[in-house]
Amino acid sequence: MDIYTFIIFLHVAGTILGVGGATVAEVQIHKALKDGSVSADEGALLHGTYRVLRVGMLLIIISVLGMLWHHYTNDTVGRLLNEKVWFKEFLFLIIIINAVSISNRWVPLWLGAAISFTGWWMATILGVAGRLPYSFWSYVLSFIIATVCVAGILHFIKSRTIKSVPKQ
Repeated sequence: MDIYTFIIFLHVAGTILGVGGATVAEVQIHKALKDGSVSADEGALLHGTYRVLRVGMLLIIISVLGMLWHHYTNDTVGRLLNEKVWFKEFLFLIIIINAVSISNRWVPLWLGAAISFTGWWMATILGVAGRLPYSFWSYVLSFIIATVCVAGILHFIKSRTIKSVPKQ
């Protein structure tokens, strides 16, 4: 296996961990909050899932740096100059900022969950889509619309599955 194949493998592995972790986190949080609170066991499962997400993010950071190095040293930087690649890098930056924001409770959980879920899935879909003719701003608008839709869907699921806890 050559070095670039290994870099791509790291990138794909990071994406799998990220999209899988984001999906499992949504399922776990909805199941955990079904009774209105998160037990210690449920919290431990969530922390494990968040650890998987962090490993995925780390693998993507390493692989992106590896790709930059590879393309720079092989004079193929032009491959990194299309709008889809730029948007995927921007999207990953949003995913990282969102993760920090959720951890520090700077954003409400419903919004952070929608951004994370949409971001990871959109990055995955774009990664397997091949060449696309859209502009950077078309991708941004698509992400915003998809995030609003996902937030609505997650809210609907939450309203149907999670019991409200009476205030004391």
